[in-house]
Amino acid sequence: MRNKLILPCAALAGVIASAAFAVTMRDNEVFFDVAGVQAFSFQEAGHSIHSKQPWGGVSADVSRPGGQGRILVKAGRKASSFVAAWFKSAVGAGQTLVCDSRGTFPDELNFAVRGTLRFTAGGRAFTCNDFVVGQGHFATANNWWLGSPKMSGTHVSLSGATAQLCTTPIAGHDIPVPVTFAPQTPCSNHFSISPILPK
Repeated sequence: MRNKLILPCAALAGVIASAAFAVTMRDNEVFFDVAGVQAFSFQEAGHSIHSKQPWGGVSADVSRPGGQGRILVKAGRKASSFVAAWFKSAVGAGQTLVCDSRGTFPDELNFAVRGTLRFTAGGRAFTCNDFVVGQGHFATANNWWLGSPKMSGTHVSLSGATAQLCTTPIAGHDIPVPVTFAPQTPCSNHFSISPILPK
């Protein structure tokens, strides 16, 4: 006769709670098409994540030389309205960009992070301060949100595009330069970046 394992109610409740808040560190990637990209980095200044989920930090690199950069967030995933509120506060009066969403701001996010995005393309360096990214969920996809207090434009799913004032060194001075962001396919975690240089 087999021995049966009988858990006390309190222990059983703990097992159920642990299952509901499963913690798994994941590689979360968002890609940016940048023509002629030679370097791509992101320096974190702050982040928000569900209190019961792990955080492993942020890194960035050139995922396809001459064509694409990547931000990698090592973190768990658990939708949180608190994280969405943090994202909204970080963006402030600025604009957001996302596809696979019906709103201008998310109701819930798995995590969000703000910092400085830097990239070099065509031999010229660009710096975008106060850049905010976050991962949410829509249907079966984990969709990514972009935003910044310095971002403006139109938030309309696939047809949307935004621009952020970034800087590039010209004649020894950091000159403000608009950099446009637009969704690409597959758009849940894929965008393009295009600097608009002065003539």
